Parts: sequence; structure tokens; C-alpha cells
Amino acid sequence: MTENIFAGIIANFIFFTLTFLIGWSAFLIARRQRLLKFFGIAKSKRMIVYLSNIQVLKGGSIGFDGKQRSFNGTTVAMGEAVQAGLFPNLFSYLIPGLRAQPGILKYLLVSDVKVTISPSPLRAEDIDRNSTIVTFGSPGYNVVSHWAEKKLVPKMSFDIDNWVMKVEGLPNITDGAQSFVQRLYDAENKRFVFYTAGLSELGTIGAAFFLATQWKMLYKKYGAEDTFSIMIAVNPQNYQEARIVI
Repeated sequence: MTENIFAGIIANFIFFTLTFLIGWSAFLIARRQRLLKFFGIAKSKRMIVYLSNIQVLKGGSIGFDGKQRSFNGTTVAMGEAVQAGLFPNLFSYLIPGLRAQPGILKYLLVSDVKVTISPSPLRAEDIDRNSTIVTFGSPGYNVVSHWAEKKLVPKMSFDIDNWVMKVEGLPNITDGAQSFVQRLYDAENKRFVFYTAGLSELGTIGAAFFLATQWKMLYKKYGAEDTFSIMIAVNPQNYQEARIVI
């Protein structure tokens, strides 16, 4: 009698565990399909994140001691580099079954999407033509953003001197805590270009974080095909908090 009771409990436990695992696997697969469709990489499995390319002239950098130093060359904004790291993580997942393994094996992640992070090239002809693009920052420091504004004609853009952001039919925006997130379509190369930028580093990294963390909300609202342009207001004390204002 007792053995039958235990056997029944074990059988029920196995049944519910398998049901949960199957349901959870189906949920993850569906989520991943939405993610790939949102970024338009279901087929190509390629994304490149372009950061602002800041050219430092010789003697134009300052060391930790406040003295001018001789470094010159290309550098990127630290905040942008940190946010860029969110995008490879979006497409990484644990190998099923490894959670039960000892040590470092339980944290082994794999990804079938190639995400490249790179400073913006200095010439438009050097922009990658085969990948979905995410571009950070204004045209003043990012050739890819400049190309996107000229080639793809977004609804939100910068003025020629990068002092204000422009939205058709509205007054110019000068608030450094505001930024935009846009999904544009490059018909020539048949891919999406995501344009995230603000008038300050706060605005740009807030927009990049918003895109990486709120893609599910954006997918629900705009689907896998529509282009969109939204303006957000970033909390000056916490760039991870933002609300849509336009």
C-alpha cells in the first residue's frame, strides 16, 4: 500500500515536471522567435552595433591626475560601450541540462547570432551592408547615424550642428534627458537599422538601454515589420528609467 502511494507521488511529480519543462521550453522558443523577428535577423543572424567614434587629438586627453597626456586616436564613450554589451546577451541562452552540471559548466552560454560591436567607421562606404544595424549617438560622432539620417530619412533627427533634436510639427528639443529610439528600414539592403541617440550621453545610453530591455513592449505595439520613431525622457538620476513622451 505504502509503495503504491510513493509510486503515485513520484509519477505525479515526474508528470508535472515534464509538463513544466515542455511549457517553459515552448515559451522560450516563442520568445526567441519574437526577438529575432523584432530585430529582423531571423535569416541573417547578424547584427552590428556601431558606437560613436571620438577622435582624440594629440595632447587632447587628460589623465587621472588632471594633466594633459599625449594619447591620440579613436576612443568610444564608456557608457555606450557598456550598453552595447546588452545586445549579445539578448541572443545568448543556456544549453539545456547544464544547470545540473558542476562548476562553471552550469553557466555555459551559446548563441547562434553573431553580434559585432565596433566604433563607427569614418566613411559611409565602410558601413556593413549585410547585418541588422544598431547605431548609437548623433551624426556628429557617428557616420552611421549621419548615413541613416540622409539615406533613411527618419522622423526624428538632429540639426546640422547637433545642438537640437527635430521632430516634424513640434518645437526643437534641447533637453539632454530626452532621446529617441527608431526602427528604420534600409530598402536597398533589405534590413532594419535601429537608431538610438540623445543630446547627451545620458540620453543616448538611456535610449540604448530602452531598446535592449523594452523590445518586447515595442514588438507588441509595432510588430515585426512596421518602422517606428519614439521619443523618451530619461530619469537624470537613473538612465535605466524612462518614459515615452512622443
